[in-house]
Amino acid sequence: MHITLFAHHVRIALPFLVAAILIGCGTVDPATNLVGGQDVYLRIWAHSDIQPRSPEEKSHYETAVADMTAGVPGIRMAIVAGDLVHRREGASEYHRWLADLRGGSGIPWWFEIAGNHDQNDIAAYQKYTGKPLHYAVAAGNMLIILMSDEIRSAVTDISDGAFQWWRDLVVENQGRILVTVTHGALHGSGLPSTINPTMRIAESSRFIEVLRTHPVDLWMSGHSHLPSLFTGKISRPPGIRTLFVDVSSIHKSRFSPVESYVLSIRAGSDRMNIMLRDHEAGRFIRSRSAVMRLRTQLKWDGDDPKIVSTYR
Repeated sequence: MHITLFAHHVRIALPFLVAAILIGCGTVDPATNLVGGQDVYLRIWAHSDIQPRSPEEKSHYETAVADMTAGVPGIRMAIVAGDLVHRREGASEYHRWLADLRGGSGIPWWFEIAGNHDQNDIAAYQKYTGKPLHYAVAAGNMLIILMSDEIRSAVTDISDGAFQWWRDLVVENQGRILVTVTHGALHGSGLPSTINPTMRIAESSRFIEVLRTHPVDLWMSGHSHLPSLFTGKISRPPGIRTLFVDVSSIHKSRFSPVESYVLSIRAGSDRMNIMLRDHEAGRFIRSRSAVMRLRTQLKWDGDDPKIVSTYR
């Protein structure tokens, strides 16, 4: 479902962006949610599918990181929804390049999952990231559940064990803001990419059945490489209280610019701004951005995010 079809939950983003972006982080007064007299915001850079196919294509991600560093201050964490690499050759050199970009970005926390391309050399991926395939991160009362692709195939495969781990976290934490991150999208999410079976999570119905009674607020995925100009990247299907966002791709292809999303929410608010960023133009695209209402307000005192649960 496109963004204009669920206006009571999500509406086209208005020119709130400049004020929301320019406020940084510092010492927080938990009683007022203020930093130096100003509201405190949790901002997350969400992107996927870096995977340069040649040394020249590394410039796509370098452009994005440079734009975030210079143009979007105050990002507290980055989430990468899979496919850090394209091929398995030169893993050590490639990961050093990624690490250098991250280190110079000013973004203190990075959380990623493995996509199908990362499964080509999963040992190198895990050595570089130092993280398990499936883990959950807490930032205040927001719980972000990240699940990797587990098999080297185009379809996103998530084992029954990982599914059960996710289901338990979702059921037991309904009072929190819940976010799920996967590489492929759920069949039933309403995202256009799922017309193609290879873009889906295998056995998506397992997750859909849980979401009907125990929703997550936001589900982010990548993998599709579809441009936002031609396809809907934000969807909320009937009967499910979950917003789905396709955050791919940071890699330029198929008429798509180098683009990603910035999530921004003020502590004490139940409104999340979901802002599409065109990194080549260095601007947000308001017509393809949104504001969503969460099921509860963000309670966050500025503390660093923490990994609170893992599976494999």
